[in-house]
Amino acid sequence: MPTPVSAVVLTRDEEANLPECLASLAWANEVLVVDSFSTDATVHVAQQHGARVVQHPFTNFAQQRNAAQHYAQHDWILFIDADERVSDTLRHEIETLAQTNRLGNCNAYHIQRVHLISGRWFPNLERRHVTPALRRRIRHIEVPRLVNRRVTRWERALHEEARAPEPRGVLDGVIYHYAATNLSKLYESMNYYTDLEAAYLHQTRQGVSIPEAVFRGGRSFVYHYVYEGYIGQGGAGFLLSAYLGYSKFLTYAKLAERIQIANGRGIWTAQDSALLTRYQTRVAGDTAPPDEPAARSTHAATRS
Repeated sequence: MPTPVSAVVLTRDEEANLPECLASLAWANEVLVVDSFSTDATVHVAQQHGARVVQHPFTNFAQQRNAAQHYAQHDWILFIDADERVSDTLRHEIETLAQTNRLGNCNAYHIQRVHLISGRWFPNLERRHVTPALRRRIRHIEVPRLVNRRVTRWERALHEEARAPEPRGVLDGVIYHYAATNLSKLYESMNYYTDLEAAYLHQTRQGVSIPEAVFRGGRSFVYHYVYEGYIGQGGAGFLLSAYLGYSKFLTYAKLAERIQIANGRGIWTAQDSALLTRYQTRVAGDTAPPDEPAARSTHAATRS
């Protein structure tokens, strides 16, 4: 009997991205949307596309994924974000493993994401060759996306990590990522995510300087532009490397500012001080799955 797979999408105000995402998941045995109380038509769009919708309050990313695993109907779960699409190759690969009962050969699978930014795919799809070296790299940089929930636990509030025991595999197909297809979209989310990351780092870091922030930002730019090979992708490669470097710099500059506010060094307003608590609950560490009554569930057609 084939191994059933639940495809899970976490959402918050994703009505524009969701239709194409769900269309790429139509093959799954269950499509589950875990929504953190969207204010747009996300829930309606999900139901129109036959997904089952569960609304669960957002605390942090790891907790939300653990909650999603709790609500899913099947043990094998593919996590896809609303701004991502499953490639045909990846779909065929997962279906083949499921139909031949070979999914259980591993406890989780890493999948490479490719990002469409400023008119180019990163990494370059035309030059992509699946080699043992690439598989090792995918294991290193990508968290598992296809997991057996019986042995997988999500940890770390931001840039969450899936804790799954070996063996873990690497699939050849890719996930297409459309979060930042142009510079306006790329910079839209920078403020939010650098705030979250600075708040997370503040839990363990009590000292950082602006020179360190500059160093980390410059190192990030050089790493991506040279080591990652973005230098070979023209102006788009430079722009992406510059964005990643500046984002790293901004995170640590914000961390330095937070530490100054917390220690009362300088002149700060009440709004400035509110930064210390604004993201506190979002990076808190509770990742326990909810009790069933804690979330509101809306059911639509479920694929079997």
